[in-house]
Amino acid sequence: MRNRYWPTIALAASVSLLSACTSTAPGTAARTSPERADIAIAPVDASAVMRAADAIAAGQAAAHAADAGALRIAAQMLENLGARPAGDQQENLSRSWNQRASLIDPSVAPPVYRGRALGPSYKKGMVSATSRVSIEQIFLAGKKASVALVPGSPKPLTIEISDGQGKRVCSRHTSSRPANCEWLPLFTERYQINIRTSESRPVSYYLVSN
Repeated sequence: MRNRYWPTIALAASVSLLSACTSTAPGTAARTSPERADIAIAPVDASAVMRAADAIAAGQAAAHAADAGALRIAAQMLENLGARPAGDQQENLSRSWNQRASLIDPSVAPPVYRGRALGPSYKKGMVSATSRVSIEQIFLAGKKASVALVPGSPKPLTIEISDGQGKRVCSRHTSSRPANCEWLPLFTERYQINIRTSESRPVSYYLVSN
């Protein structure tokens, strides 16, 4: 069975290439973090939702590590997918990550955004043991539905999805990597997405969907 992620050596090569392109001029000390953030790259045949979820997870790790090169890679992943904030969400992650990368390493200007066809949408949220989150979303008959939950920190999270009759179509548990639910709706209807955690304090997450 093929591994879900590319080998680490190939990943390190990708990050190294970007670092070479964004290095400072000779004689100037480059601002780098002690350890580079790991970038998890989904295979090319993975859904756009799952690739966006992996990019968000990678971007969060890069931001925590103050890794300018890895932030730019994650931002470019989202931009290539056409991923955008959902509904009332204002923060565009690809833009904010590139802005932060420029602050960490100002030697390279942020990219010019030319606009792309809409891809997956993402929305940030918070949940605790006392505040289960329930979201309703319509999915179309005959079109594969894809939803991914991206933990904002290494805390336990559960995502459950039920159809209009209350029948569960997916249940996933995670505490680190994105959890993905995919199914083929037989009817166009409203589905309920429930997000839970056993933590008493709020846990952040991103919900990505098509």
